[in-house]
Amino acid sequence: MPLIAARDGVDAAVAQACSHPEGSTSYAAPHIADLLVGAGRPEEAVAVLEQHAPENSNELAGHLIDLGRVNDAVALLQQRDSEPVSPVRTGSFFNDLPF
Repeated sequence: MPLIAARDGVDAAVAQACSHPEGSTSYAAPHIADLLVGAGRPEEAVAVLEQHAPENSNELAGHLIDLGRVNDAVALLQQRDSEPVSPVRTGSFFNDLPF
């Protein structure tokens, strides 16, 4: 993405990333956000990360802090920390099939 952004511009890189099958996932969001921040568009980066807040809460909190939205960042991290943890796998790992 950085090479595409350098050659064709940030908007072209973001458009190409979003058109990828995984472009709208929580995996792609931080990479897209980094491009936007590098282009001086931190509000747009926050908007991208907010779509995947639970999965990218650390990255989102960092960008919120950079924008001076410290209270929002703290609330986001507190909400994440209060969510229940996924259940622990039970049963025998040797006898039970994983799927």
